[in-house]
Amino acid sequence: MMMALPAIQSLRAALPEAHLVGMARPEHLELAQRISALDEIIEAGPRTGVDRHRLVWAAMRKLRSADLDAAVLLAPSFEAALTVWFAGIPVRVGHDTDHRVALLSRVVPVRAGHRADGFQDLVLQLGAKASSVEVGLQCMPSDRSYVDRQLERSGFGPDVRPIFINPAAAKKPRAWASDRFCQLAEAISERHPGVPVFIHDHHPFDRPKGWPSARSISVVSGVSLVELAALMERCSLYVGNDSGPMHLAAALGVPTIGIYGPSSPGRTSPRGAKGATHIPISASFECSPCRERFFDECPSLPTADQRPPCLNEISVETVAAEVDHWLEAGS
Repeated sequence: MMMALPAIQSLRAALPEAHLVGMARPEHLELAQRISALDEIIEAGPRTGVDRHRLVWAAMRKLRSADLDAAVLLAPSFEAALTVWFAGIPVRVGHDTDHRVALLSRVVPVRAGHRADGFQDLVLQLGAKASSVEVGLQCMPSDRSYVDRQLERSGFGPDVRPIFINPAAAKKPRAWASDRFCQLAEAISERHPGVPVFIHDHHPFDRPKGWPSARSISVVSGVSLVELAALMERCSLYVGNDSGPMHLAAALGVPTIGIYGPSSPGRTSPRGAKGATHIPISASFECSPCRERFFDECPSLPTADQRPPCLNEISVETVAAEVDHWLEAGS
């Protein structure tokens, strides 16, 4: 969703009078409602659950009743193509993925470069032109009130600009080891004692019992996506895995330092708003990016904690040094 933001905004710029309707899964609905370029959001069916099929068909019928002229399929799945085909939308633009070509009216080949450029290829079919991200997301006052409470509980003033550390990732083999994130937070706390650090306690992060002991390190857990976005909006820097939260931070104009293992910054680095800086850190293995079929196709054996060597090769000092440079430059 975040990598598609430039394409969505390009479409809005090309069709300023159009009514743009987004469709998002239940877990992403609130976040989609913060995309300013969209006028309306329809809830898609869930990925799993006993009522999944009934809810998917209900979502299809709701989309059909919207009487739309065209659909741009940002999701590469067969289900996305079937949904808009069933909805009777005459123009259906999508990539040639997941055996769905027969359901599309305009088929766009997948390019080998950055995924954001692939999304731009889709909206070009409707007359859009590539543009940079200016306003990606808009946090609401209710989202920001959570941040005020979190800062107060952590003992920080309302004007503080913490560093946000994100150990979370969709897959464990894409996440830097938990102990390294703990060491990184401690290193920042020791080297820059006046800089507060927030660390996101979310799968697959496994923090030691009783950690942290440093007062400048605060753990954040159990937050929604929109609360997470509002928290990162208040921060001065994001440091963490190549994952959704990194793209959230960049869309809000927050500078980011990304840790890449099996993924590649050339394909999945964030396209930040307001000229936000991105610093990629990668061991640059020749096999990256890979298909992430851990570990059937990986040419190297996994580490003891089931992570690929390309990720394990990145040291705490390498990441901490980039944080040092960024802070010392006065950014």
